[in-house]
Formats: sequence, structure tokens, C-alpha cells
Amino acid sequence: YIGPLVKTVMTRCIHCTRCVRFTTEVAGISELGLIGRGEDAEITTYLERAITSELQGNIIDLCPVGALTSRPYAFHARPWELAKTESVDVMDAVGSAIRIDSRGRE
Repeated sequence: YIGPLVKTVMTRCIHCTRCVRFTTEVAGISELGLIGRGEDAEITTYLERAITSELQGNIIDLCPVGALTSRPYAFHARPWELAKTESVDVMDAVGSAIRIDSRGRE
């Protein structure tokens, strides 16, 4: 268990440690690491606690093989089924450009 946003499928993991390096170098926390050796190695938190960083959802996009996936989004839709719409963030005072992914009338 890494956190409420991240679901792990460690059989897919290639031990590239992108997620570990991101949390250490960019997020500034050392809560995620590689435990074990060889084929028994797995990415996890050291003390079986959830990651506390607000950047934890970003490691989902960093994983090149899908070993870290989105827990809330799991089994809802596939990326190729989504309609992509460019828009402007109405909750942001700057008016940042965003992309909205939607499926059907949802």
C-alpha cells in the first residue's frame, strides 16, 4: 500500500526506480524505496504507511510499465476510450489551460 491514489501491480515493475527518485529529488521526501533483491525486489514505503506528499499521484504518470496505476480510476475506462477536450481552468485565477478527458455522458 503506497497511498490512497496509487495502486501497485508489482509483477509489472522493472525496477527502474523513477518513482523513488521522483519522491526523493522532486517531492523532497524519502518515504518510498526498493526493498528486497533481484526478482523479489519491490517498490514500497519503508514502514507500511501511506505517502504523505501531495505529489504522490504524479508517480502514476512516471511509471513506464504501469506497475503504479490510479486507484480511483482503476477499471472505469481505458485511455483510448476517452474524448479529450481542451479547456480553461475556471477555478484558477491565472486561467491555466487544461485537458478534460470524458467518456460518454459521464
